[in-house]
Amino acid sequence: MKENKLKLYGLEVILLLILFVALFVSNNMTQPLLALTLCLYWLVVRKLFLRKQKPSLYEKEIMYLLIGLALLYVGLFYLMGLCFYTFSKQIEVFGLKSLFKNIIPITIIIIASEYIRNLFITQDGSIKIKKKEIDIPKFLMFINMVLVDLIVYRSVYNLTSLSGLLSLVGFILCASVACNLFYNYVTKRYGQKGIIGYRLITALYVYIIPVIPNMYIYFRSFLRMVYPYIMYLILEYGYTKEKYAVSYRDKQKNLVKITVILVLAGLFTMLISCQFRFGLIVIGSGSMEGTIDYGDAAIFESYKNQRIKKGDIIIYQKDDLRLIHRVIDIQQVNGEMRYFTKGDANDYVDSDYRKVNDIVGIYHFKIKYIGYPTLFVNDLFG
Repeated sequence: MKENKLKLYGLEVILLLILFVALFVSNNMTQPLLALTLCLYWLVVRKLFLRKQKPSLYEKEIMYLLIGLALLYVGLFYLMGLCFYTFSKQIEVFGLKSLFKNIIPITIIIIASEYIRNLFITQDGSIKIKKKEIDIPKFLMFINMVLVDLIVYRSVYNLTSLSGLLSLVGFILCASVACNLFYNYVTKRYGQKGIIGYRLITALYVYIIPVIPNMYIYFRSFLRMVYPYIMYLILEYGYTKEKYAVSYRDKQKNLVKITVILVLAGLFTMLISCQFRFGLIVIGSGSMEGTIDYGDAAIFESYKNQRIKKGDIIIYQKDDLRLIHRVIDIQQVNGEMRYFTKGDANDYVDSDYRKVNDIVGIYHFKIKYIGYPTLFVNDLFG
């Protein structure tokens, strides 16, 4: 028994090392190569271990439900695009090139990874530490599947830039964690078929539908984080018949806590995206010291031709930067409004003026210190 567990742990650690090297050391792991790697790995593991899971009574029903929820997810995504965003034409629409470069490899990656997940999750590899059982195969498989996601999405983002790193690690990682927690939950109870159907639909539609909403990456990632939680609630309260030691009141408290966290995360996502009425900018200089300090986060209202008066603090665009200074003078020259600005801690007025098209927003209030993590990461990238 111990020998089987060691073999189980060893195989998962091998996959972990392969994926870790592919993500953080080597840049040669393309989607076709990842698909081939996972297929070979699945064949090896399948020879060594037998699937021990008994079919669930709800397996087919859950499969159809998840396929329906996947179609609903895509529908909601495009409905949000119609209501709030514009659409852009896909760079790689459905065709032979896209078929062999993206669709076939991603399909193989999803199917192979879910069969691997199912094989390991159904094995008995738990150990007791201080009278608590820890399911090692489930934990290691969760990490491996998150790494697979990061490798798949790595080709979309440039890791040499700060924005690329934040998009991949900060948002794709968070969404992948949420999704894989849900995938583990479903696979353990109902098998892998429903998850395969769900993942194929939600991953491949971008290569089949010729247009896609120009939704900010933060919102796409947030949608991917929230949707698994909604599906979990549907399955937990609709299909799970097991009796838990946790009381109903404790369940309700946990539900409220998670819901509050998701709502706060959604509000924060709306702020940092700057796509709605209010936005957030991190202060990275001392030009407004005393009023808004280094490391603070300034909350501003997006500029929609509101009246700006002397003394207002505005956020404006200059080249590729967003700056925040106070308006000290306003002039109208040949019908053009010119706003002259100055940092409260600066000795001199800014050398040039701001036009209406330069203004991004009007400052309202600040939140102390929460910008320091962003500034730290920014310093790492120079």
